Amino acid sequence: MERRKKRESDFKFKLVKLKDAINLIDQQVNLLGIVLDRKEPKLCRNNDWICTLSIIDGSYERPGLTVNVFSNKREELPNHDGMILFINIKMKSYGGGNRVNAACNKGVSSFALFKRRTDEAFICYQRTSNFRCEERYKSSMEELAKLFPTSCSLDQNLEFSFLREIKEGKPFNLLCKILLHVVNEEEDMSTIFVWDGTDAPPASIGFKDTSAVSNLSLLSRDTLRSFPTVGTILRLSLSNHLLYGVKPGDWVKLYQLLCVVDKGSWVASVTDSTTVTLAHDDHLVEKIMRIYDKRITSKFGHIPFWCFPSPPGFTETDDDQAPFVTLRDIITFSKVTYKYRCIVRVVSAFRSQEEDENRHYRVLLTLEDPTATLEAFLCDKDAEYFWGLGLQNTEMLRKQWNQLLGITRESSVSLGIRNPPWIECCIFSYYTNKADPWNTRLYKIFGTRLLDLEAV
Repeated sequence: MERRKKRESDFKFKLVKLKDAINLIDQQVNLLGIVLDRKEPKLCRNNDWICTLSIIDGSYERPGLTVNVFSNKREELPNHDGMILFINIKMKSYGGGNRVNAACNKGVSSFALFKRRTDEAFICYQRTSNFRCEERYKSSMEELAKLFPTSCSLDQNLEFSFLREIKEGKPFNLLCKILLHVVNEEEDMSTIFVWDGTDAPPASIGFKDTSAVSNLSLLSRDTLRSFPTVGTILRLSLSNHLLYGVKPGDWVKLYQLLCVVDKGSWVASVTDSTTVTLAHDDHLVEKIMRIYDKRITSKFGHIPFWCFPSPPGFTETDDDQAPFVTLRDIITFSKVTYKYRCIVRVVSAFRSQEEDENRHYRVLLTLEDPTATLEAFLCDKDAEYFWGLGLQNTEMLRKQWNQLLGITRESSVSLGIRNPPWIECCIFSYYTNKADPWNTRLYKIFGTRLLDLEAV
């Protein structure tokens, strides 16, 4: 009985050479081959998608065996060349029985695509959600890779960029840690929040953009408290099948991403070539963590990389001995009321509508650093101290505002982009309702003075 079960199991998972498979019409087989050609996906009459491949192996080369892969979602079709492993696909004949192809239907079949790294490890960079059988075929994959070494080698650019090196519109690969993974089952999509310990470049802000929207704006304070407080966290939405086997806390390699700036914030997106692989025991992970550990133990570890070791000197603060913190440090700090010193950009400003009958000065500033955005008030005596004589001189105040918000003569004429300067400031957190301190927590700037920017 046991021997019979073993024979049945061996037969179920047995690989069939392509030259033998073409004689197994109407049977389910497992095939391992090299993708010789891949057609653009097409929409079928039943609204399913089809992608037609030609595959070869050592027994059956050009023009190869035609395999039609079907799916109700285009993104789940094979999107790369390389080595492909099909499980339980059906051999079919057509053209009066004179021609043969194979059909891979998601309901009963599965596939996985592989490439080989220079260290000879295979990377599975795409698989169907029902694929489970990779390990038992390793020796066969090794043999096929020896026959077709060029076709199996990883042809993507293996260089990885730090988040601090991203450029708008330029594809890049990122080695990073997944901090949070949010699944949307209805849309079969996931949103991940990733981090590598470095600071993304300050994004240019459109002249008409009134505020920057943080990637973290929808997350609760409790969630943010589980994140590192130094380094940019990038938000990325992608199909669930790309994240098979990936969970929060994993280090992953994201290939061929794109970043654009939208309303003053970096937004990451996938491309048709995007793949995701786990970064197990990778020396680059150790390198990233060494760099990060060295940074956070430094005196200047919590200031933005882009103004290291200090901002240009547009402002000065009363407490120049207090340690610097990031905006994410402030948001997640354990006390409701506290005083902080940080380096930020002022990306927008709004005159508050809550002025009293004495017309007290009250402006709401949106502050930004590589870790978060935060709204802080600039009011009354703190505002008088900040602006100095500029508060009494309309023209001087206008120039100060323009310089603080990065508005130049050129940007105002062309309605182009602006780049606010980095400034040092002190922030005080407080509450307005003692019975509900955390939900009424606000921030204001204090003890900060704007210098003569033209003299800096």
